[in-house]
Amino acid sequence: ELVAEYVKWCERQKSFRSKRCLVMRLAETFGNVPLRRFNSMILEQFQTDRLSMGKKPATVNRLIATISHMYTKAVEWGMVEEEIQKRIRKVKLLPENNRRLRYLSPEECQRLVDSCDKHLKPIVITALNTGMRKAEILGLKWDNVDLKAGFILLNQDQTKNSERKEIPMNQTLRETLQSISKRENVPYVFHDPISGKRYGD
Repeated sequence: ELVAEYVKWCERQKSFRSKRCLVMRLAETFGNVPLRRFNSMILEQFQTDRLSMGKKPATVNRLIATISHMYTKAVEWGMVEEEIQKRIRKVKLLPENNRRLRYLSPEECQRLVDSCDKHLKPIVITALNTGMRKAEILGLKWDNVDLKAGFILLNQDQTKNSERKEIPMNQTLRETLQSISKRENVPYVFHDPISGKRYGD
């Protein structure tokens, strides 16, 4: 019952698909467990089981964080007492790998671009020269690209944190985007040449 209500509540969020996926995974394991039966031992065993299945700590942490938030909403909706929620919050998140990110050298960047298929090359060049997220790049429309001024303008509904972005283009990126031929009735910069649809991945 909590899953059903929580999924309906999640529909208003931009991250609905990924959140729904996490909730459904939790439902597979705990779908028939009464809310009042949950405690830290059950969830810590769940953490152990997931790790033994080869899941990464970050993935397990997202599941625990999701169920914790589900209980927050359950308390708000009068489905369970706050005392039960306190049990859930006692479960500690797993330590994640926080090693420093290593950036590609210019030579590695060039080798990466040279190894790309023709359709992938401009996408990778855009990623390397802007730092845009994958979803922002694949959803990029010609309306967002100002080749004359040398900027990519992303609207609030196109960014993860719902903030407008202005991304300057360097010469490499500008020449790359100029080399892409626009197709009538296809608004996306990067699209399947056969179907005309944007790439999903």
